[in-house]
Amino acid sequence: MALYCLYAAIAFGQKKDAIIAIGVAPLKVDSMWIAEGEKVVTIGPNKGGEFIYRFTGTFPKSVRLGISTPKKGELPLFLEAGDKLNIKTDFEANTTFSGPGAANATVLWNYTYQYMLRNTTADATKMTMKEYYDMVDHAEQESIDILEANKQKVTPAFYQDQSITLKYRKLSSVVLAPYFYHLGFKKKMSEVLPDSFWKLADNVEMNDSLLSNESYNIFMRGAYPPLLGWRESFEQGRLDSAMEYSQVLMQRLRLIEQHYIGKVRSMAMAITLNTLIGMAKDVTALKPAIDNFVAKCATPEDAKTIQESYRKTLALAAGKVPPFFTLKDINGKDVTLKDFAGKVIYMDFWASWCAPCRYEMKNGSPKLHERFKDNKDVVFLYISVDDKAAAWKKAIADDKIEGIHLLSAGGMNSVVAKAFNIMGVPRYVIIGRDGKIFDSDASRPSEDKTPARIEEALNAQ
Repeated sequence: MALYCLYAAIAFGQKKDAIIAIGVAPLKVDSMWIAEGEKVVTIGPNKGGEFIYRFTGTFPKSVRLGISTPKKGELPLFLEAGDKLNIKTDFEANTTFSGPGAANATVLWNYTYQYMLRNTTADATKMTMKEYYDMVDHAEQESIDILEANKQKVTPAFYQDQSITLKYRKLSSVVLAPYFYHLGFKKKMSEVLPDSFWKLADNVEMNDSLLSNESYNIFMRGAYPPLLGWRESFEQGRLDSAMEYSQVLMQRLRLIEQHYIGKVRSMAMAITLNTLIGMAKDVTALKPAIDNFVAKCATPEDAKTIQESYRKTLALAAGKVPPFFTLKDINGKDVTLKDFAGKVIYMDFWASWCAPCRYEMKNGSPKLHERFKDNKDVVFLYISVDDKAAAWKKAIADDKIEGIHLLSAGGMNSVVAKAFNIMGVPRYVIIGRDGKIFDSDASRPSEDKTPARIEEALNAQ
C-alpha cells in the first residue's frame, strides 16, 4: 500500500494562528481539503510540493484534512496553540505522529481508525438484534476505553473535549440502533428494544456550555427527542402505532419543551420547528407553536431564525408569485421562470452528492418524463446547489438526466435555495400556468401521486 507522508507544522507558541505545512509523497496529489466546522477549503501544493494553510481564531480546535484522489482518505486532528505536529499517513494503519501534539493525535487516530474498521467490516444482516446492539455498544465503548487508558498521556483540553464527544457519540449510536434495525428488518419497535433502553435517558445532562461540542449538539437535536417520543408512546401503549411524520415532530416539539432547558431547548425546538415549517402544506397551522416558542423558549437568535423561516414559507404558499431569479444553464445561457410562461414547471432542487436526489433522477424522473413526453406545456427544471460546476455536469452526464439544468452554487446557502427556503435536498416545487406557486413541497418523481399533481396544475383555472 502506497504511503502518503504528511508533515503538519503548527506555528509554535502563537495564540492567534497556526500553520500546517503538508508534504505528500510518493503519490501525486493535486489538492487537499481542510474542514474546520462548516468551513471547508481546498488547497493546492506550492512549488515545492507542500500544502500550506494558516488557521486563525481561537484554540484548541478540531479540524479534519483529507484527499479525494487517488483514493479517499480523512484524518481528524485536535490542535492546540504550540503544537508542531509531523504526520506520516496512508489514512489507514500506516499512520504515525511525532512532535508536540503527537500524543493527542496518536490517541485520536487510534480509536478513530478502530471505529472505522468496525463500521466497514461488520455485517448486520447476519446478526440478531442483541448481537447488533452489543456490536454497536462495544465499538463505542472501545473508543472510550482507549481514551481512558491514555488519560495521563494526552492534554487536559483534549481529554475533556473527547470525553464529551465519545460519551454523546455512544449515546446517539445506542439510542438509534434499535430504530435502524427495526427499519432494516421490518421488525416492530417493541420487538427490538433492549431491556435497559429507557435507562439511557438517565445519562443525559442539560448544559448550554456543551452546545459547542458537535457530538452533544447532534445528540440533543437528533437522538434524544426520538428517545423521549418512543418512551412516551411506550408508556401509552402505542409504541408500534403508525404516526404521520408531522405528528411525530409535533410530539417531539412538545417533549423538548417539557424536558429541555435553556439554550439547548431553544436550539432543539428551533430545528424541529424549521423541519415542520419546511414540510408544511399549510404553514399557518404552525403559527400557535411558533408564537409559543418565541414567547417562552427561544433565544433572540433562534426566534429571529424561525420567524424569518415562517415569513419566507408563507411567501411561498400556493398562489404566491415565486421569487425571481436568473441562472445559467449547462450551456451558459441565462434562464428565468418567465421563459416558461403559460407552462407547468416541475422544479427539482438537487445536488450531485445527494444520494436520494440521484436515486430519483435514475428511477423516478425517466418515468415522469415518459408520461409527459408529448405535452409541450410541462417543463422539467433541475436546479443544482452543487459548489462546483464540474461535479454538477458530471452527474448530469453520468445519470443521463433530461430536462433543463441550472446551477445555483453554494448548497443551502445558495441564492436560489435561500429564496425558496430550501433547507434540504431533494425538494420539489410545481409552478402553475399562471406563473404562481401551485405546490411548494411537491411529491417526488417516483411517487404515484406526482403525475396527478402535474395534471391538476395543467387543468387548474
